[in-house]
Amino acid sequence: MRKCVLFAMVMAGAFAAVNGAQSQDPNPAAHGPVFLDNHRPPKKGKAPTTRSVKGKVVDQSGQPLEGALVTLTDTKANEKRTFITKQDGRYNFDDLSFTIDYQLQARYKDANSEPRKLSQYDRTPDIVRILDIIPSSSPSAQTSEAQAKKVETEPKK
Repeated sequence: MRKCVLFAMVMAGAFAAVNGAQSQDPNPAAHGPVFLDNHRPPKKGKAPTTRSVKGKVVDQSGQPLEGALVTLTDTKANEKRTFITKQDGRYNFDDLSFTIDYQLQARYKDANSEPRKLSQYDRTPDIVRILDIIPSSSPSAQTSEAQAKKVETEPKK
């Protein structure tokens, strides 16, 4: 008799457990996000501690320039880092401080790009800059050279 009562109690417990499991929602995605691969959203709360700048050096027609020299200058300490572009014209500088202003400029043969500023007030962690090389024979470059010569030759007052 005791065995029958014990058996009945065990069966009742098992029945209750099965019934409870069946009453749960069969769709676990309804209760929150389910990730089936490694593409998870970034965790919130942790701000990046460094930033990076990357981009491409191109000529006037938009073609990438291999072998261009890209210089990143820390305007506070006047320290320079350089990168020589690959076949696709791309460059990349990592581990840059958010509290320092930088200047970015490219040089290819005897031509330069306009200097580009990276401000410490820009909190973007991944900055992209396209650097256009302006040949020294272009009208805008000639105008700049003429203005510089004019300043040099004017008498000082």
